[in-house]
Amino acid sequence: MEITAQKKDKLLSVIQSDFPIVSRPFKVLADSVGLTERKVMSSIISLKEEGIIRTFGPVFEASRLGYVSTLIAAKVDTERIADIAAIMLDINEITHNYLRDNEFNLWFTITARNSEIKGDIINRIKKFSGVKEVLNLPARKVFKINAVWGLGKSKNSNVDNKTESPPLNESEKSLVKLLQNEFPVVENPFKILSGSIHRDESEIMDTINLWMNNDIIRRFGARLNHKKIGYTYNILAAWQGKGLVLCGNKFAELTQVSHCYLREPHKNWPYELYTMIHAKSDSEADNILETMRSIAHRLKMIKLNTLYELKKTSMKYFMED
Repeated sequence: MEITAQKKDKLLSVIQSDFPIVSRPFKVLADSVGLTERKVMSSIISLKEEGIIRTFGPVFEASRLGYVSTLIAAKVDTERIADIAAIMLDINEITHNYLRDNEFNLWFTITARNSEIKGDIINRIKKFSGVKEVLNLPARKVFKINAVWGLGKSKNSNVDNKTESPPLNESEKSLVKLLQNEFPVVENPFKILSGSIHRDESEIMDTINLWMNNDIIRRFGARLNHKKIGYTYNILAAWQGKGLVLCGNKFAELTQVSHCYLREPHKNWPYELYTMIHAKSDSEADNILETMRSIAHRLKMIKLNTLYELKKTSMKYFMED
């Protein structure tokens, strides 16, 4: 028997940001949404099969694991985009890649073990046939990173202001690697995980809770395919002018804004404040942008619609070891 649309929405809400790190988490979820534990587990499995849930598990903060990341904007000849996008599919450090309606038409993220690897990838991209110009746009300040949809609880990020984390030991790295696999949808998932790395169930849960408290893990739960739940309009709005920090803090409070950063400007690309906006219709997107313009009435804004999602994967950490 299918669950009601209301219970489905509630389940999707809590599994994005309120997943309990306890011995029987699906039982706790079931109690909170008014379903049986078995029905919650079968519903999550179905949602994964339908592609509504992309992945399930922790969202790690790259910088807290010692990794470096950046956003790249490239000006690419139209006839070369498909070939370059295909090559990028095999570059593990490139996790997201989008085609947008601007002369800088290819926008992608790089997350790498160190700056040397990141630089090598950027230089490799520059040498691709058809690449006219490449902008490296590293983040200077993070206001928000949280792609939580619908009723899920959004959380602003101050990770760039946190004290530096000590390097993880080999046992901790093993747990990170394990958690990057598909999370087992069973009654006692952490007990199943404990058998894989010979650590106690309680020790694993304590470590995950510690990592969530110090932002090594930004959140633990489901990552949804936003298009599958109606958020088909994906817009990058970039801003320039004075008062960017104040506007960034205000933009981060908007639920429709999933990402908000200050990034390095360039001579021929002066924008510094970047916001990702998600909406279910063109008119809804316009209303969000109007709200943002009223907040930042002195700032100049450029709107870049996302035309195609060319790559979207989760970073796999410590796989080089």
